[in-house]
Amino acid sequence: MDGRTYVINRPADGVFQTGSPKICDFWGAETGGRKLFFGQVCRKTNFRSAVRRRTLLCLLTGFVSAGAFAQELPACVHADKSVLQFPGERTAQDAFYAKLDSLVATGRGNVNVWHVGGSHVQAAFFPNRIMNGLDSLFVRGDRGFLFPLKLAGTNYDKTYRISTTGEWEAPILTRATTLRRPRCGVTGYGARTASADASVGFRLNADGSDRWSCQSVRVLGYGSSERAWPYIICLADTLRFDFEPDTQSYLFDLPAPTDSVLVQFHIPKGEEFTLTGLQPLSWRPGINYFCSGVNGAALPSWLDKCEDLERDLQLVHPDLAILAVGINDSAVSAKDFKPEKFKENYRRLMRMVLRINPECAFIFVTNNDSYRYVRRGMSYNQNTEAVRKAMTELAKEFGAGVWDVYGIMGGAHSIEKWRDAGLAKQDRLHFTDTGYELLGDLFVEALMADKEGR
Repeated sequence: MDGRTYVINRPADGVFQTGSPKICDFWGAETGGRKLFFGQVCRKTNFRSAVRRRTLLCLLTGFVSAGAFAQELPACVHADKSVLQFPGERTAQDAFYAKLDSLVATGRGNVNVWHVGGSHVQAAFFPNRIMNGLDSLFVRGDRGFLFPLKLAGTNYDKTYRISTTGEWEAPILTRATTLRRPRCGVTGYGARTASADASVGFRLNADGSDRWSCQSVRVLGYGSSERAWPYIICLADTLRFDFEPDTQSYLFDLPAPTDSVLVQFHIPKGEEFTLTGLQPLSWRPGINYFCSGVNGAALPSWLDKCEDLERDLQLVHPDLAILAVGINDSAVSAKDFKPEKFKENYRRLMRMVLRINPECAFIFVTNNDSYRYVRRGMSYNQNTEAVRKAMTELAKEFGAGVWDVYGIMGGAHSIEKWRDAGLAKQDRLHFTDTGYELLGDLFVEALMADKEGR
């Protein structure tokens, strides 16, 4: 950042409007009161310098503040390092940008983003911030998969509401034994029930807005036999589902768009049903953002414990995969971290994605500077630079991008500075809500700067 103070004027409801062109209304001493129209003015030659100074705070204050105010980034945030690096070719990334341009120009089709990781993704603040940023600049699609994470006794996304009735068992992927672990897929979770009164209900807009809606609902899961299945009652009608064998999912068409749905289950005595996810579908054009995050998940968790991951990825068909798995793979001593094994696991994951969409672009998100849990407390994670090196080598091999969180933080032992600035938690591993949201804004800013500067 250049040290100047910017004052942002945003709509009263705090949400930038969608449409084409996209508008981010802001005013500052440097702009002379001019408006920046994303999708038009951003294609001018001065875009890179303008965006690098302005877009970040425009996003920050547009989503965070309760009103217009001025704000500067803490000194520990090295925003100049927030760029997409391509150590090899970038053909797939440029093709992804072309799809975005086509979406904006025609208002047709979908662009699909898949964000996979561990607790940084499950916490939802980071991916949701990216999703919100993209929504403000492009055409909004659907918000991806839902799961009742409360059943697993873990943290969950509070931007939507989801509730259950009946008795459920939902062992956590990274802790369950093979005997207890349900067969799961893209959400990384599964919950089984034998209760006759079992149900799962969701409301997409926890804030009471009309931002999200769905015209259909897909239920991911399986019964112990064909006698156990989900159903939805709307008014006095029981809706029929279309069973899709390729994805082993149940698709329900709703009579009208809604943000609230109750899914119930027909489970005869002696049978059970395992739910692995819900997918609300609006069928509208736009960017669909899918998140797959499980606390403690490493690459083997996704590759070896999510048997249906590749099958479920057909439902995503990612045009861009944001690869943020690595913090748990590296949570070992320096002598026990094996870069070649780490890279081979990533190759398995990336080849899986490429079997679904050979044109998919990839962006690696490097590990943050951090400590790791040990038996008697916390120990500094010495493998962060090794992970960054491995990701850079993979990016060169696959023509992928790298977004260097480690560098943005300031390198080794910068986590303490982020903690002291209120951006990281006391465990020196996870970020605060504000820290995650800041990273999300930085990512969107870097993505847009790369898109327009290519």
